[in-house]
This record gives sequence, structure tokens and C-alpha cells, in this order.
Amino acid sequence: MTVAFSQHAIAQQAAEAEPKLQRVEITGSSIKRTDIEAAASVQILNRDDIERTGEHTVLGLLRSSSATSTSLNSATQGSGGFATGSSGVSMRGLGKVSTLILVNGRRIAPYGLSDGAQENFTNLDAIATEAVERIEILKDGASAIYGSDAVAGVINIILRKDYEGGKVTVNYETADGFQDARNRSASAIYGYGDIDKQGFNTYLTFEGYKRDGYTMGEMRNKYPSWYRQTPGHSTWDAKSTYSPTGNYFFNSAKIVPVAGCPADQIDPADKLCKWDALPYTGLTTNNKRYAAVSNTHFKIGANIDANFEITTAGATNDYIVAPLSSNNGGTTTGTSVWYNVFGGKMVGPFSYPKLPVGNNGNSNTTPIELRARLMDTGDGFNFNRTESDQTRAMLALTGTIGDYDWKSAAGYMTSSATKATRAASAKGYTDAIVNNTYKFGQKNDTALLESMFPVRTTKGKSKISFFDATVSGAVAQLPAGPLSVAVGTDLRRESYEMKSSDNVLNGDLVGIFGLQVKDTVSHYAVFSEATIPVVKSVELSAALRADKTSGSEAHVSPKLGVKFNATETLLLRATAAGGFRAPNIVESGNGLGRSSVATNVNDLRRCPTATALNDLVQKSPTATTSDKALSNTFRNNDCLGSLPSFVASNPDLKPETSRSYTLGMVFEPVKNWTLALDYYNIERKDEIGSRAVGDILKGEASLPAGQLLRTDNTAADNEFIALAKKYAPATTVNFGGVGKLGLVYNPYVNSGKTRASGFDFDMAGRIKIQNVGELRLKLEGTYALNYQSFIVADNAYGMNAAGNYDIGARLRTKLRASMKVGAFDHGATVNYYGGYSLNSDDSLNYCVTSNVSAANMPACERVRSNTTLDYNLAYSGIKNVKLALYINNLLNQDSQVNYRDTFTTPQFRTFGASASYSF
Repeated sequence: MTVAFSQHAIAQQAAEAEPKLQRVEITGSSIKRTDIEAAASVQILNRDDIERTGEHTVLGLLRSSSATSTSLNSATQGSGGFATGSSGVSMRGLGKVSTLILVNGRRIAPYGLSDGAQENFTNLDAIATEAVERIEILKDGASAIYGSDAVAGVINIILRKDYEGGKVTVNYETADGFQDARNRSASAIYGYGDIDKQGFNTYLTFEGYKRDGYTMGEMRNKYPSWYRQTPGHSTWDAKSTYSPTGNYFFNSAKIVPVAGCPADQIDPADKLCKWDALPYTGLTTNNKRYAAVSNTHFKIGANIDANFEITTAGATNDYIVAPLSSNNGGTTTGTSVWYNVFGGKMVGPFSYPKLPVGNNGNSNTTPIELRARLMDTGDGFNFNRTESDQTRAMLALTGTIGDYDWKSAAGYMTSSATKATRAASAKGYTDAIVNNTYKFGQKNDTALLESMFPVRTTKGKSKISFFDATVSGAVAQLPAGPLSVAVGTDLRRESYEMKSSDNVLNGDLVGIFGLQVKDTVSHYAVFSEATIPVVKSVELSAALRADKTSGSEAHVSPKLGVKFNATETLLLRATAAGGFRAPNIVESGNGLGRSSVATNVNDLRRCPTATALNDLVQKSPTATTSDKALSNTFRNNDCLGSLPSFVASNPDLKPETSRSYTLGMVFEPVKNWTLALDYYNIERKDEIGSRAVGDILKGEASLPAGQLLRTDNTAADNEFIALAKKYAPATTVNFGGVGKLGLVYNPYVNSGKTRASGFDFDMAGRIKIQNVGELRLKLEGTYALNYQSFIVADNAYGMNAAGNYDIGARLRTKLRASMKVGAFDHGATVNYYGGYSLNSDDSLNYCVTSNVSAANMPACERVRSNTTLDYNLAYSGIKNVKLALYINNLLNQDSQVNYRDTFTTPQFRTFGASASYSF
């Protein structure tokens, strides 16, 4: 995998290879300098490092660094999110919106669909991997240099500036023993022109990527045995009672199969008619995308260097979805509520109708609930698709005027995305059942199905035009060296709109939540920066930036840094900075607000009761699989349930602000070996967002009347209690009249605070092995000391999430080694992810409150550490050809046992191969 030698190692190697120092520009400063090492830590992945990873996506490249993490991956994410079809990363656990992504030092338009209907972020899938020259990761707040969003750090993805000749590359990757988990890609690049001899160079690169989706049925045999022991998953693979023929549901103690069920679908234990839904239930998406870059580098006169760049990308993500079912997979006793955005009111409680007497699906003498699969909604009728595209055109100029350097750029960028799927119409579905229009067990007219399950969409589009300019140079000669200064301006005009289809905004569709926002804002900024040599061994750096967004007050971000060369082999450094994130258009712009659903919600008032009732069923030796599955469903509705919410935009929001500082050193104990250690501390306040659901539920007793609504759930509760009494007749456990969660009104506010601290470290070196080659080693990682979020209900910070469920392991490291031996280039990476507990602020003792058995308690209380080994081999012994092999998880290490997460993908050993031809 990657041998991403840090900037101090690169500086040392460059100095040995080329005595003449070159003036370069590194992310985190507007001033060119001959010394790459600065007051802030920057990790660099160059082109050689990138090719050693075997990764064919920018997300994959960034995940090869321990400095970044992700919860959004277009290839593996579920279909229920807002920002499907996209990938993003964050740093320090502070989220995608607090990590600024740049391409060639400038922003690209945020993805068309805001994640969670709030977060505007950069979609990494829109960047062509073959065009990437290097990636620089600034592990320090940099709002004083780059403005909003650079709270946790900056990732600058730098594309190739010149390319001569051509290269074609093909890649293939698959999992050991599971070929359904595979992806392939192909890329081509061709460039012409010598900038020094002909005054120009132009190149074009294009790449395509495809990843196959797969279902839970295809994954069935890959799930580990322990998964069935985790709370709520004892019957994860049980066949569904929503079968093509169906079952009549009188109550939880009386479920009867419909006549005519095929014999092979009758469960021998409980005699119910069942259907295996897993082969129709998608775990990952069919992901297809392309990205292209065109860059022309040319000279204007003798002193102006110009680059005209066009980038474009597009993607289609199709999820594998099952045919729809009666009651949309729910029950006629259950209720749901949602929001009519146009009407400004709650819809519901709504219950799916029972089949009336005389309905073609009801052979009984009383109204009945039928649990059936509507097979005529399969074969492509039911679908879930996201399509997106993105472009940027930019002209960048650099030059000199006398002793001063200047640079400027202007450009225009767009990003759009559309998510489309189907949902049940409250009126259309009800009418089809009550009026006896829908014919069960038959192929119904498409127009009728459309009225029952219409298409709903969410469309988003962002546009940005921008101009920036910077002038830098030495303004005075001090005794210790030149005093260098940079000044500049940054202007952006941004528009964004995101809208759900009218059938959603009108509240027509059962349980579906919508959004409508459309606005335009302008951003203005002026900034300055200086490097001040105090004495020969001490250099100060200072930056100040003022940002103004239309409709809000100006914000000033300062930054100070110091670099002290204590000895020839020891450098000490420190920074102190202020950062900010301006409210985005979704949060503060014009619109009707947004509604959404929080998932995996633990209802603190109902979950203990639901868990106790579920235990009575699960631990009964006579309980049937169907009853266990039904009991798990009841339990999960309260312990891993959903909570609808409506959030209104707020034009009075203030920017989020942060204070951060770092303290570190770079040490070269012996020649060719360097060690860097940096402490970071970030405190973010006035965070924009709706209050965390767990926080709201914890403080439910003190909420204003009407903010959290509960709905009557007596009918469904009685079904659950009756099911438990079927196996424990003497039980008196009940819900005490507490209704189920219905809806929370949760407007955007500046209420959040977060503080995070820890260490970044890396060590790099090389050893010459006689008659073999040079072995290069690189260790890099991060250790989280503290991560705490402010809990409004307690008016205090919560638990330290570092080493617990919300943040995960404290320690994450990667040890890389590489060696070239003749035409062979070997590489290996040891990946380590530390252990952690499953506790969190909303579940302080998860394993105990989930009633995990004593035998399983040790496995539940702590997720063990995870260590994997990757190996890569490249061969370049054939003229113009390079062949490569990649084996990740070489020793086939099993995934960590995690009793709290919903298990999706095992930790496979994967094989990848790559071949390229240059001409």
C-alpha cells in the first residue's frame, strides 16, 4: 500500500537529489518558500505513493491515510440516505462539513444532494484518480488561509499540470470467496506539448468505474455465527411472512396462511406461508461512474504561466430493491406520522387499512390484515436510483512583477443530482384496498400500481462562480532573512436549491419527508499572511482573514505559528488558530425547511420494556422462529427505531467558530530517519444543527409542550404483550401508557459544542540492503485523547467518545514498507485499528441495558482491535508495460465482533490486478 513519506522526508530526499533549492507552495500557506517544513503538519501522498495503494478512487486514496475517516461511500452505502451516489471524508471526527476539500487549491461545487438534508460537502467520486499528481493533507485548522469549513483541516488534491505521451490502465478487484463483491475500472490519458520548448502542454484523461451490487441472499453464508447473538438479530435471515401468497394476521397469537400457498413455502415448524426476501434485498448499489479532466498549460508572454482546466464527472447508482409488500412491510395496528411541508402541519397518525369483508384478498367474515408480497411491483417497477453530474471550468494564472509573485483564478462550477424511488400513497393505496381495485395474486394494471406507489424524487443543484487573486513576496530584509508577505482576495457567488417532489411536500406519501430550499448568497474575503524570521533559528508566521457572507456579519479568522530549529536535527513547531463555518443555504436560506427521519433511535422510555418483553420470547425454548422474528421487530421499533422530525431554516444563525492549537516536533536522530509528533486540540462552538435525538430524548421531561409528540400505540403494544404472554403467561411487563415516538420539531440552532484532542505521529526512514536494494519504512497514525459533545439537556459535556462507540478506536496506525529489486517493486502495509467499547451518551452501558447474556457479555463489552496485512507487487520489466498485483487482508483476518452495529460487509481478503501501457 501507500508509502506516503511525510513532507520532512520529501524535503530531505529532494535536497540530496537536487542541491539547488526550488521555491514551492505547500497547502496551508499563500507564500512560496524554499523550506517545505512549516509550523503546521502536512502529510503528502505523491504519485508513486498513489500507485502503490492499488486504489482506483480518490476516496480509496484518502482512506489509505489514518488522518481521514468516512461514513459516506457511494459503493457501499444504503439506499435510505439523502446523499446517495456520493462519497466524502472527514478529519478529527468533526464531520465532512468541517473538512475543506480543495482541487488545485480551489473549491469544487458541493454535491447536489445535501447529506442529512443539511450538510453541503465535496463528492470525491467527481475527481479523476488518474489525473491526481499528489494529495496534501493539512492537519491543522486553516480558516485564516482558506475561509469557511477548514475547521478540522484541509485536503488539497493536486492534479497533473503537464503530461506528455499516453497511458492506458485497466484494473480489476474481487473478494476471496465472494466474487459478487467486485469492481473494475479503466482509464486513459494522453498529453502533447513541451512547455519549455513549445510553450504549451495539453492533456486529456478519462476514466470509468463500475462496482457490482449484491444482495443479502448472496451474502447469506458470509455472515459470522456471532451476529445472531447480537440484540435484535437472532432471526436476521428468517423467511418473511410477507410472501407472494401471504398470511392472515388476526393477532400475534393467531396467524393463518392463505389458502393456496405452495407446499415448498410452508414453514414446517409454524405452518405459515413464507418467502425468502434476502435474494431481493440489496446490500450495496450497482455503481457506475466516469470522470474526465482536460488541462492546457501555456505561457502568456515571458512571465505569465496559465492553466485552463475543465473537469467533468457523472454517476448512476441503482439499488437492488425487493417487490413492495402490503402495509409497506408494516402492520395495520401500527401508526406513522409525517409532515405536510406545504400545509405546515403533521399528517397522521395513519394506519394501513385492513382488507374489508368481500375484498378479493379476504376470505374471512371480518376485516383482516393480510401480510403479502405484491410480486407485480417487482421486475423493475420498484426501483431506487440516484443520478448525478458535476463540472468545473477554471483559468488560473501565475506570474511575477518585479520581485513579487502573483496568482489569480476565475471559474464556474455546477453540481446536480436526482434521487428517485417509489413510496406508498396514503390515498392511492387505501383506495385500492378499500375499493377492492387491487387484485392480490395477479398482475395488475401499471396505472393502478402507479397510483398506489408513485415515483418520488429529490433534486438538488449547486452553482458557484468565483474569482481570487494573491500577491506575495519579500517586503523587507531582516537580519535573520527576508520578511515575506502575501495579500489577496476571494470572491464567490453561490446558489443552491434542493426540492422534493410535490407529492412529498404535500404529505401524500406514507412516512416520507421532504425539503424545499432555494437561495443565492455572495461570499467576500480579504486576507493577509506573513513569515517573519526573528533570528536565524526562529520563524514566525501570521495570517488574518476577514470573510463576509451576504445576510450575516463579517467574521475574522486569525492564525499564528512558530517554527524553531532547536538543533540541526530537531525542529519544534506550534500553531494557534481561529476557524469558522458559515451557515449554508439549507440551514439559513429561503425555503420551507426540511423533514427527515432519524434512524437507530433508542427510545429511553420504551426500549427497556420492549427489551424485557423480547427476552421472554427469545429465551423460551418453545418459541417459533416466526414469533421470535415478530418479537425482534417489535423490540427494534423502540430500540432501533425511527423518529420523524421537521427542521426549519433559520436566517439568524451565527457561524460556527473554533479555536485550535497544535504543538509538535520533527526529529532526525540519525541520517535518513525522521520522527514527527504533533499534539492537536480543537474546540468548536455555536455548532449549527438540530439537537441530537439522544439529547432531546434524555431531556424529554423539560421540553416545551408540543416539541416532541408521542402517538397512541396501544393496539400494537397489546399485540407485543400478548406475544410475550404466549410464552410467559404470568408476566406483568407493560409500557405504562407511554406512547411511541411520533414527531419532533427540531429547528436549526447554534447550540452544539465539541472538543477534540490527540496526537498525530509519523516516522520515516530507509535502509540500504547490500546487493538487494533500499528498504523504505513509514509509520503514521493518530491517537485520540478526547472527543466530547455538549449535551444541552445536561448543560454539560458528555462522555469521552474516544475509545467508545461514537468515535471508535483511540489508536489508528499504518506501517508501510517498500523495496525495489530490479524490475520488481514490493510493498506491504500493516493496518492497526484499536479496540473500543460500545457505550455512548445515549446508552451509557449498552450491553447491560440490551440484556446481553452473561456468556456473551465479554464479547459485547469491548470490540477487539483489528490488524490486517496488505501486500502489493509491481513489475516493470516489459518495455512500456507495468503490471501490478494487490492483496489486501493477506492473512484473511475476520472482522471485529460488534454487538451494536448492523452487520453489512465482512472483512474479506481481496485481490486486485492492474495493467498499464504507456506510449
